[in-house]
Amino acid sequence: MLGSGGQGSTPCAACKLLRRRCAQECPFSPYFSPHEPQKFACVHKIFGASNVSKMLMEVPENQRADAASSLVYEANARIRDPVYGCMGAISALQQQAQALQAELNAVRQEITRYRQHEITAAAEDSAPAVTTSAISQVPPGYQDQRGASAAPPASEANTGANTARSSKQVTVAKSEAYTSSTVPSPSSTVATSESKDRSYWSPIS
Repeated sequence: MLGSGGQGSTPCAACKLLRRRCAQECPFSPYFSPHEPQKFACVHKIFGASNVSKMLMEVPENQRADAASSLVYEANARIRDPVYGCMGAISALQQQAQALQAELNAVRQEITRYRQHEITAAAEDSAPAVTTSAISQVPPGYQDQRGASAAPPASEANTGANTARSSKQVTVAKSEAYTSSTVPSPSSTVATSESKDRSYWSPIS
C-alpha cells in the first residue's frame, strides 16, 4: 500500500517505525505493509533501513518483492541463530536431504537384492526338471551328467567275459607246454645219476 503522506493516509511499516511521513515515492511501502510491522522491524534490526533501501534499489523492479522477502527471511534466521543465521537452516536442510538420499539408496539396494533372490529361487525351482529330462535323453554307453560311464549292455558284457576266459585258458596251456619242455622228468634224472656212479666206480684196466 502506497503512503500518500496526506491527511488520513496510512504510512507503511517502515515509515511508521521510523516515525516519518510516508511519501508517495517511498521505497518501502510496496513491500512492507503496515499490517505486518514485525517484518520491517526484523529487517531494520539486522540490516538497517538505509542498507535495505540501497539493496532494494540495486535490483530490478520486478525482483524487488522477492528481494524484500529474502531480507525478511534472513533477518528472522539471524535473530533465531545469531551465529549461523540462515546458513544454519540451509545446513540442516542439506543434512536432511543427504539422510533421505542415503535412505533411498538403501531401499533401492534392498529392492534389487529381493529381485535377485526371486530370480535365483525361480532358477533353482526349474533346474531339477531340466536335469531329469537331460538324463533321460542320454543313450546307453555314454557318460551321464556326473561324468561316470554308463553300464554297457548285457550282450557286450557277456562277450567281454567269454573273451577274457578264452584268453586265460590259452595262457595256461602255453605255460604248461613250456614247463614240460624245459623241466626234466624224475625218471630221467635218476637214470642219469646212476650212469654217472657206474662210470666213477668202474675198475681201471
